[in-house]
Amino acid sequence: MSLFSSLRRTATGFSLLLLSAALLPATAQANPWYRVEVMLVAYQDEETIDNELWPDAIDAQPVSAEVYQQYEETENQYNWWAEANSTEEQKLLAEFDFSQVPSASLPTALTPLEHKLFADKAAKINRRNDMEVIWHQAWIEPIQDEKNAIQHPIEVELSGPFTIELRGTLQLHVSRYLHINTDLKMQHYQLEETPELANLSLPSSQSETADYRADLYAQEQLSLSEQQVVPIRSAHIQQSRRMRSNELHYVDHPMLGVVVKVIPVETEEDVAPTEEGKN
Repeated sequence: MSLFSSLRRTATGFSLLLLSAALLPATAQANPWYRVEVMLVAYQDEETIDNELWPDAIDAQPVSAEVYQQYEETENQYNWWAEANSTEEQKLLAEFDFSQVPSASLPTALTPLEHKLFADKAAKINRRNDMEVIWHQAWIEPIQDEKNAIQHPIEVELSGPFTIELRGTLQLHVSRYLHINTDLKMQHYQLEETPELANLSLPSSQSETADYRADLYAQEQLSLSEQQVVPIRSAHIQQSRRMRSNELHYVDHPMLGVVVKVIPVETEEDVAPTEEGKN
């Protein structure tokens, strides 16, 4: 190989490195990728919860459109290579004699993963009467510093002994350690009992049974339309927890438990690890 050919190949390789750096967001170049799994567990034992006093209601507005827009923009920013449509980045690649965008064996950033480490734990929790998994997701992301942390919007509702509504965001960031921050508003509701149904008495004779059943059905339909959802307790769950990678962490609150595990993604196997392999 001639000296000229060697220099040209070196220059081409260096140009490709510069191009790759230009296409990635600045924060992604400096931050390693992680597999993140978070499980939110709603507690339903009212006697235990009510050992503390809670406000009846909280101003739990829906997650803002701005948060969703930022989340979508961030997702697109990290996943440009997975898009089939023509983009500015693809045009740049074409100029460097690349006819196709780069391929990768890893899933796209922030996309929910099918494999979950906590699946067995979630099943055991859901068999209990005093708690239930209200939200459970796994994904990969390049965890940023706190200023550039990705906000994950959460809006879920759970029916049970009472209705639970959860709204807000969680985010992960890295400084010296990994951190998880929650900013969640939880509201408990119950249906107001209808006096009409509560005061109904059984018929005094069998001949009245048909009329009683018809009257009961009519009043029940009326009461369902008139029932009101009444707030009974609420909480603003703002918590922060310092974490280490590859370790299981638990953030507790009387109304909500947060289970989280963060694993550095170095190989494809790290995206779908076994419980035993990544403790």
